[in-house]
Amino acid sequence: MSEIKGQLLGIVLVVAIFGAVAGVLLGAFNTAAENTTEKITADPEIVAPSEAHAANDLLTF
Repeated sequence: MSEIKGQLLGIVLVVAIFGAVAGVLLGAFNTAAENTTEKITADPEIVAPSEAHAANDLLTF
């Protein structure tokens, strides 16, 4: 009988640990999704050509 109790306790602990990890990951993914949504929907800034050229010296025309 104690073997069955030990196995059930092990199963319950594994399920609890996976649930905790899933909760942490879900929170992290939701935060990342909100940050990404804010960056995508932000209004683009209009930059003067001289400022744009100074900010990115790799692009020259």
